[in-house]
Order: sequence, then structure tokens, then C-alpha cells
Amino acid sequence: MEVFAEAITAQYNDLSGVKKFDRPDYDRWLGDYNCLVEVPGLMKSGLLESYVNDPDVKFILTERNPDTWVTSVNKTAGAMVDMPYQFPFSILKYFDATIYRFLSLNELVYGAVSGFTKPGDAENAKIIRKYYTDYIRRAKEIIPADRLCLIQLDDGLGWENICPFLEVPIPEVAYPGRNEPEKFQKLVQDFLQPKMTAAALRLSAVAIPAVGVLGWAAIKYGPSVLHMLKGGL
Repeated sequence: MEVFAEAITAQYNDLSGVKKFDRPDYDRWLGDYNCLVEVPGLMKSGLLESYVNDPDVKFILTERNPDTWVTSVNKTAGAMVDMPYQFPFSILKYFDATIYRFLSLNELVYGAVSGFTKPGDAENAKIIRKYYTDYIRRAKEIIPADRLCLIQLDDGLGWENICPFLEVPIPEVAYPGRNEPEKFQKLVQDFLQPKMTAAALRLSAVAIPAVGVLGWAAIKYGPSVLHMLKGGL
């Protein structure tokens, strides 16, 4: 997640001082994987351009109604942009590094595609829509036709669309369903819940002794000192 955040920052913030990623940087980050989903689309066309001349790399581009994509983004990543500032995440994020990085990364990624607007803002849908259409257009321009599998998502998507292109047999298991907002929310919940529990335990390990100190101060020094201690905390 730290490298992902660095790559996003470098791609979108020219004043960050972080060098934009090139092929060696992407290789160091992604070299252990043989397939990427969605990550290329978050790097504008930078990641595509880094691999477009590699004959061993193939590209599957799913195209859909841009307005539907805007709605999907706002119901998934967009629905989480305020979480870092809402209870209990506003507190627990400081007691678990993974929670902090995950929420920060989501905010950064969503900000990149939305021009750092939020769902409901006047220009939000327009900016996200343009981001999507610009990316699709650029991908079609630079990817060689013989290494591009273009799929109209609204017409359906299954193994039969991609397996022949990848020159692999069609599996005997059903093709996975779409990542609807409800599934996305369940995935996020399952990912964060154990970390939230651990963070709450760490918080209690800090909070309970602090309460004990305040109680001791009240007994020994009286309410005025207790009020001062609370103000300091």
C-alpha cells in the first residue's frame, strides 16, 4: 500500500518531488504478479505506456457506459472517503498501521480519479466521467490491436471472452460475478474487522491506564487538578 500511494502521488502531483514511475519502478512493485486488475487504470496511461512495447504482455480492456462507471466508483471507493474522519475510524486508525494506510490510500486513489472532489459535489460526476473516457480513449490509441482484447461489458463478460485471447482453456468453474457495491462493502468489512478489533484492544491498553491516572489525580489533588489534566489530554 505504501508503494501504491507513492505511485499515485508521483503520477498526479507534479509538486510532490516524487519521480513518476517508469518500467523499472513498476517491475519492482508488480514483478511478482502475472495479472493486474484496475491498477493500470489508476495510473492514467503511465503503466500502459511502460509495458505496451513488451510483446509478452496482453491487455484486456473492459468498456462500459461511463455514467454507470461513475455511479460504481461513487458507491465503492467514494462511499469510503469520509471514513477516516468518522468514529470509530477517526480514532482506531491511529492504533493500527494497516487501517491508517488502507483508508489513506482509498482517499488518495478516489481523489486522483475525482479531481479531489467528493460524491455530490457539483463537478464530481463530470470529472470522474472524463477520467474514464480519457483513459479508454488513450488505451485504444496506444495498445497494439493484436495484444488488445476489447470487451463491451454491457454485452456480458465470461471465460469465453478472454480465454481464447489468452490462449488458455476455459475453466470448468463459473466465471466470477461483478464486484457490486454490496460485495465491495463486504470485502472491506471482512478485511478491516479483525484489524479494528486489534486496534480497539491497543486503544484500551492506553485508555484504561489513563483513566486510572485521572482517578488517582482526582483523589490526591482534587477536582481543579483533574480538570487541568483533562484539558492537557
